[in-house]
Amino acid sequence: MDQSLLENSKAAGLSYVNYKNKVLQYATEGKTSGELTEAHIVATKLNAQRMKRIDKQCKLTTALLESLHQFKGNYTWLILTEAWCGDSAQIIPVIAKIAEAHPSIEVKLIFRDEHLELMSHFLTNGTLGIPKLICINELTKQVIGTWGPRPKAIVAKIIEYKKQNPTVDKDTFNANLHLWYAHDNTMAVQDDFTNLLLEWKNKIEQKEGAVLS
Repeated sequence: MDQSLLENSKAAGLSYVNYKNKVLQYATEGKTSGELTEAHIVATKLNAQRMKRIDKQCKLTTALLESLHQFKGNYTWLILTEAWCGDSAQIIPVIAKIAEAHPSIEVKLIFRDEHLELMSHFLTNGTLGIPKLICINELTKQVIGTWGPRPKAIVAKIIEYKKQNPTVDKDTFNANLHLWYAHDNTMAVQDDFTNLLLEWKNKIEQKEGAVLS
């Protein structure tokens, strides 16, 4: 991947506050990002409420804060998303809260459909799944890892649910998905990042050790 693609995408990125304000504006105006469909407009209105709720309710665990404390360095978390994406609305406020608790992590959000070339490098099982987080080490300008589009615990629920309900319709599935997120109360995302930060820390230290040896 051309390094300029990452740099240009970062330069186009929005802060979490600006991204959230844009979603709220879309919701008020009956608009959305990406493909303009009635379903996406309705989803964006719901997502605006979800984001506001999670911003107020999310509290980081002691274990996650400890992992953050050990995660030294300067990073950009570049996140591909869309205003209509329900998973993004459930997840991105938590990621923003995590980054806010670290002195040197900057979150940048970009709309997937405006950055399909970048997205093509970070597919999930061949799909354009979002949200997709790309962690960039600002010291080396290298990608040290990715995360997304869903936390492991939610993915496990989805697999089991679809196994038991193979013909479930989209609306019923989405209703259950958001119930799982609500009952989980951000813990699935926090658990993933508690472990992921330590994995990235060890990966960086191993690379630094290899350079020095």
